[in-house]
Amino acid sequence: MVTTAREFTRNFRKLRAVAARGKVVRVTAPEGVYVFAREKAHKTCGSVLTGLARYEGKGLFTERGAAALAASKRRRVRAKSPWDEA
Repeated sequence: MVTTAREFTRNFRKLRAVAARGKVVRVTAPEGVYVFAREKAHKTCGSVLTGLARYEGKGLFTERGAAALAASKRRRVRAKSPWDEA
């Protein structure tokens, strides 16, 4: 899709949605041509679930994993002063 800089600023929301769908928007301006495109594909629910499936069996979503998270939590420790005896 080709557009001018003025139309790009007026219709930014629509053109951003076009770029999000994977199309490239070429913006012509007096300084040159700019290309507006989405760099990374967005995550869908299916890709998130696929990513979570990789963690299955590694202790993240099991009782052992919950215990490991609880054990790794930071505990409050009283601040030490340089003037206190070590």
